[in-house]
Amino acid sequence: MNPENLTPHGRDLLDRRAFLRITGGVMGSLGLAQLLAAEDSPESSAGKKPVRPLIDPDNPYTPRPPHFQAAAKQVLVIYCPGAVSHVDTFDYKPDLAKFHGQKPLGIPAVTFEGPTGSIAKPFWDFAPRGQSGKMTSELLPRMGALADEFCFIHSLHTQTSAHPQGENFFNTGFTMEGFPSFGAWVT
Repeated sequence: MNPENLTPHGRDLLDRRAFLRITGGVMGSLGLAQLLAAEDSPESSAGKKPVRPLIDPDNPYTPRPPHFQAAAKQVLVIYCPGAVSHVDTFDYKPDLAKFHGQKPLGIPAVTFEGPTGSIAKPFWDFAPRGQSGKMTSELLPRMGALADEFCFIHSLHTQTSAHPQGENFFNTGFTMEGFPSFGAWVT
């Protein structure tokens, strides 16, 4: 048998490396097919059914039911870029009054955004509200009266001081654009 009379695929089968590559791919595919067939059985080896989303082929992007019932009945995210500052409403930081008028330590005098400003104390006084004693400002007294009804998240932190990147991080978990937002996941 003359190798010149073979097709390119046939010549590949005569090459040891190509033969092992093709054979390895075929064996891996057979193993994957067996694993996927086992998942299609009513129960997997762990005794649990696999999670399969119910996708409507005519409307694949419509919201689908969750994998399990959510404990929360409603989620309200108040996100107001450019709105009143969090340190003037719900985020009590007593050190702001202590260091009022001073330049922040460890920050350059001039950044790409311009000269660094001084630390400013809140414009409104804070007081404990509700049974929890949550410190809220006098700016929003009616909302402060409902402090026990809100869920405050004060654990967010980012390494950037630039607001646009901080807003991206708050909504997506990434400082760069192009990632799904918190609202998309909630929906």
